[in-house]
Amino acid sequence: MENFSEKAFFAELDCEVARVWNNVLSANGCELAGRVEGFKISKAATNRLFAHAANGAELSEKALAVLVRNRIQRGGVLAPGAGRLKDGENEKGLASRWYPETISERLTAIHAKRKHLSFKNEDGFELLERFQIDAEAVAFVDPPYFVEGKRLYFHWQIEHRKLFALLKDFRGDFLLTYDDAPLIRTWIEEFGYQAVAVNVKTTHHTKKRELLIGRNLDWLRHAPAKSGQAKAASVQVTTRLKISSVKPSAA
Repeated sequence: MENFSEKAFFAELDCEVARVWNNVLSANGCELAGRVEGFKISKAATNRLFAHAANGAELSEKALAVLVRNRIQRGGVLAPGAGRLKDGENEKGLASRWYPETISERLTAIHAKRKHLSFKNEDGFELLERFQIDAEAVAFVDPPYFVEGKRLYFHWQIEHRKLFALLKDFRGDFLLTYDDAPLIRTWIEEFGYQAVAVNVKTTHHTKKRELLIGRNLDWLRHAPAKSGQAKAASVQVTTRLKISSVKPSAA
């Protein structure tokens, strides 16, 4: 969106999440934005939507169901067993995180950029391997959490150390994000990476520490901090041609 790259390639293994991307990047992608704007959140309406989506609804309605689930389930978790909001933010219940105009605008903007976006419903490892020898590729890698992944994702089991090893041979630059866990720090040291711990706010408005990991994070350490925020965490890629944004998962 900031025109730092000519083309972005990204992958997601979760079929439901992939359904949203495939829809918004299709020729009929604006239909999903329209469905979002017209959907009124209520318990009855969401139950009807989910039942219809499970029984042969068209692609845009199935994609809408995924977006609604993300908005009404606690923490946006799509994994099986995730509970729905009860009171929600400011006691607005199911509708507390449903901003149809904003979501619709974002979908429309993404649809407008679809010629510059290449998405595949595949394992993120495959995408990294495809660009492994391309020195002009830059990868943003956001794997499932090491500690809490089972609770948050359907595809949560991955070979975490394999990911560290794969990035060692990745010719381009990369930025890897992880939860702050002892074994993750062990692998950072083993492979000679750098890491910066940042405070992030959870959906429950509590703070937790996450790690930004790369070969050289001087750009992050010396970036000016905004008031009340962690140091800037945007990769400067104006000289690069491609950004590969991947979320490694295992089937």
